[in-house]
Amino acid sequence: MKLINFYEVSDITGAIWGGADASEAVKWLRLGLDRRLEVSVWDEQDPEEPRLVTDKIDITDAVFSAILGEMERV
Repeated sequence: MKLINFYEVSDITGAIWGGADASEAVKWLRLGLDRRLEVSVWDEQDPEEPRLVTDKIDITDAVFSAILGEMERV
């Protein structure tokens, strides 16, 4: 298995960004207060036939909580 996290940022109109780069996902998330961040896990052992391993999980609150925690430490 070759597991890959796939991040998707969306707003009320739908998905606006998707990819495997967590830092880029957080950048897109922070561009708007109405945005959500979800992650799913894919098995990309066969790049021609990626297979979903887990459904999307909304991690918006956890990410914002981590960002706020870091800001409080500074």
